[in-house]
Amino acid sequence: MGPDAGGRYSYTPDGAKIYGTLGIEGTTYEIGYDCVRQSLGDGISGKTFLDFGCGAGRSTVFLKALGAEHVYGVDHDQNMLDLALAAKLDGVQFLLITDTIPLPDEAADGAISLTVFVEIRTIPALSRACREVARVLRRGSPFIMMSVNPMAFGHTFRSFGYPSAKPLQSGDITTAIITATGGEFAIDDTYWAEEDYRDALAQAGFTVAAIDYPSPRDPSAWSTDEATVPPFIVIKAIK
Repeated sequence: MGPDAGGRYSYTPDGAKIYGTLGIEGTTYEIGYDCVRQSLGDGISGKTFLDFGCGAGRSTVFLKALGAEHVYGVDHDQNMLDLALAAKLDGVQFLLITDTIPLPDEAADGAISLTVFVEIRTIPALSRACREVARVLRRGSPFIMMSVNPMAFGHTFRSFGYPSAKPLQSGDITTAIITATGGEFAIDDTYWAEEDYRDALAQAGFTVAAIDYPSPRDPSAWSTDEATVPPFIVIKAIK
């Protein structure tokens, strides 16, 4: 595993398979996904959505379950997309991307990107990704971005954790340990502050409507750091 030509993280076939066993219910990700669901509200039913950084398709299935009529799942990692394509989901088109999304302007009614921007390595790349998402969205459409809470680095959660607790600055890369049904593996994540995400969205023409740091519904049910530290930041932006 390591970076691709664009500096983004890429997965070996084995790493992709392990990551593909991560579900939502009962995992750390459930906390963030619940917040994304609330942020989307009822505005997804019958709409066309973009899943930017769909990976093995977990977030794409999530959008379909919420009522999206059609989903474009896009990702730069072929090993992840191979797993997504194997599921043969109805109403879904999976596409390989490089720097641009292979869709025309204003092709979608909304977009999500869930734990993807933490794998982007530079400020210019953050801005380019946001501009591409904005290009594909129709005016007035929502973009929900979920990433790792900047305060979560150095903590251990049920589904992932950061062994190093040293102070980080924007753009620093640190190791995360992913824990899934299929096993454990290490991945390199990038530390970004809230203002980095805000700035990238603003430069792409988005207006930030809300920022949440969701906590579990029942903190006492968690023996790991979810009980005291929100694992994610969830930003709702409007084109």
